[in-house]
Amino acid sequence: MEESSRVSVDTKNESGQVLVFVAILLAVVIGLSAFVVDIGYAYYTQRSLQASADAAALAGAQELPNASAAVATAKKFGTQAGGKNTTSKITSIDEDISTRCLASVPGCTPVNAVSVQETGHVSTFFVRFFGINSLNIHVRSTACSPCGVKPLDIMLVLDRTGSMCQTSSGANDPSCFDLNNAKAGIRTFLNFFDPTIDWVGLAVLPPGDTMANKCGTPVSGNYNSPSSPYLLVPLSHDYKNKDGSLNTSSNLVSTVNCVKGGGTTAYANAIDAAQAELQKDGRPDVPNVIVFLSDGAANTGPSYYSTSSPYRTKPCHQGVTSSNNAKNAGTIVYSIGYALGDDTGGCDSYTGQAEQPPITVYQAMQGIASAAGNFYNQPTPGQLNTIYTQVASDLGHGASSLINDNAP
Repeated sequence: MEESSRVSVDTKNESGQVLVFVAILLAVVIGLSAFVVDIGYAYYTQRSLQASADAAALAGAQELPNASAAVATAKKFGTQAGGKNTTSKITSIDEDISTRCLASVPGCTPVNAVSVQETGHVSTFFVRFFGINSLNIHVRSTACSPCGVKPLDIMLVLDRTGSMCQTSSGANDPSCFDLNNAKAGIRTFLNFFDPTIDWVGLAVLPPGDTMANKCGTPVSGNYNSPSSPYLLVPLSHDYKNKDGSLNTSSNLVSTVNCVKGGGTTAYANAIDAAQAELQKDGRPDVPNVIVFLSDGAANTGPSYYSTSSPYRTKPCHQGVTSSNNAKNAGTIVYSIGYALGDDTGGCDSYTGQAEQPPITVYQAMQGIASAAGNFYNQPTPGQLNTIYTQVASDLGHGASSLINDNAP
């Protein structure tokens, strides 16, 4: 009897201990379940925030190498107020957008990447009962452009006629203010490209008398010799040093620096020469580009053509025709008009009579460009760095991609 009584007491004690253990285990299971739910939601939200950062970085990189435009566009696709990827799931979002120069990616002058960092707090559902009211999440995304995937073959065509060394009133300008602005614009343009993937050459009008005298002052008579060179620099890829600075001893940069102004204007042969060089030395499957700058209307043509040739009777129209031939061959053409309003002569034939049908210098320059957006106008004498930067930005536009965020 006594032994049976002792067994009964022990069984009750063990039952109580099991209940306590089950209660503790249930609390742990519930706590873990709550933690898993909240962590899962935080992970889902983190992926959503990462997608937003990726979208912002990619959109911003589309605008490179224009750093300010890249940052502004990235913000439009970010999570801050007014952005296209704002979310109510996250509170207290901090967003940091910056541009970078990645040495590991070609074309890092001045910048070739956009970095977007997003930090926020996700409110919890269950673990707040354990004193955890929110979880912090942090994402980062970097996109580059052109990321080395868009090589280009580019021919620059420079109008170095005598009017580029004259004032707005037509007086002689020994400092050649306009021509020097054009040279500075070209040097700015070159800074945005990588010679390991982008090849650049130079054609001019009027042509030189000989290649040996390419830095001499040109005259209108140079047009009349079939051997006069319009192409002063073939497509080249040594215009930069290893540190990214311009190589002033290269054929391209040294020629840009040394060319002088003089003579009258004829567009077509310079455009023909640029296109011929792209076809001769351009690389297969690499886009061809012509960037043409002029400050006035064409009004002459080579005398070795007949008197009825459109190169002489319709020099502005023929400039458009020569450009159309290049476009039909797949070349992208940009035109830059420089202080066109200073040219009061208009588009005339070699006889001095207005071209028929009539055409204005603005119409000619617009017709030379591949599209309306490829025509840039600098209405008054001044620096051309901004326009050449815009052209460079447009050429690099649309080639962005996400990259390893740990790239140097």
